[in-house]
Amino acid sequence: MVHSRRALTTAAVTAVAELLGVDETAVCTSAPFTDLGLNSTQLARLTARLEDAMGVEVELSAIFDYPDIDQLVEYLAMR
Repeated sequence: MVHSRRALTTAAVTAVAELLGVDETAVCTSAPFTDLGLNSTQLARLTARLEDAMGVEVELSAIFDYPDIDQLVEYLAMR
């Protein structure tokens, strides 16, 4: 399933905002997930939320290999 970068970014921003309990406008797509305040448990939840939103597998290792929304979206868009 191919998703647009915009759809992927929206899904990721929404998931991060929900996990952190903040408004979506507070989520910087170029900030590392850990700088945004996500801990390891939340990062695992993020992969599950992205999988649910996009219908594709998102490996936990991808979160560490592509440590911010912009990089992760670029990776996921190329799959």
